[in-house]
Amino acid sequence: MIQYSTSTEIKACRAFALERNRQMFEDAQALSRCAFELLESGEMDVELFDRYQAIRRKADLKFKEAIEHLRVLNEDFPPIPMSANNAHRLNQQPESRA
Repeated sequence: MIQYSTSTEIKACRAFALERNRQMFEDAQALSRCAFELLESGEMDVELFDRYQAIRRKADLKFKEAIEHLRVLNEDFPPIPMSANNAHRLNQQPESRA
């Protein structure tokens, strides 16, 4: 695992990786929509069906890559537990007692 010195750096890296993961899922979903649009065209022939299958395979592969990326992301940058996150915020608040 990569070591970082502050929770702020970990949060930033995790946020960046989650954004990239969201983009990966969006790309896969766009390919999937494209494939289904081919099916909806009224003039299906063998060539068009082969094209549909190729795009579906590519979409499936991208979905698998995005899922694997998310698995690795959660291993390398696990979500900060809510209790630790709340404790960190409480420690940062200035005391209002006089």
